[in-house]
Amino acid sequence: MMNIGFFKNLFREKKLRLSHPRFLIYQELSNAKTPLSPQELYQGLLKKKKRIGLTSIYRSLDLFESLGLVFKIINGAAVKYKLCELKDHHHHIVCKTCGHVVELDFCDIAGWSKKVMESTGYQVTDHQLNFYGYCKACKPLQRPQSAER
Repeated sequence: MMNIGFFKNLFREKKLRLSHPRFLIYQELSNAKTPLSPQELYQGLLKKKKRIGLTSIYRSLDLFESLGLVFKIINGAAVKYKLCELKDHHHHIVCKTCGHVVELDFCDIAGWSKKVMESTGYQVTDHQLNFYGYCKACKPLQRPQSAER
């Protein structure tokens, strides 16, 4: 799944320094089967004899998130990161039980953006929209609940 060319080009286009620690963090996320916390990233790199400070990991993850490379999953006090497979603008749905993430390759909220601009006077430049629910495996474990709030 690792697309090193895309990663390097993105850093070049944004005129960002592609340090060795950033590359190793990207590699670790790319090889992960499940989302990882900063601590899990740190431990995984340590096992491979790659000493990267936790502060560098947090800073790199913040940068990766701002570049749209990773998705930050917040579940209570737990925070994990998943490398995004889709390179273009997209959204996510997260299972509230197991944390499984699916990327959604569609975005049809232009009408919402227009409504927001008209009602607030803001000029909308960007948006983030995430869905939360229960995946097929976890859904039978939940009591029925309304999607409306």
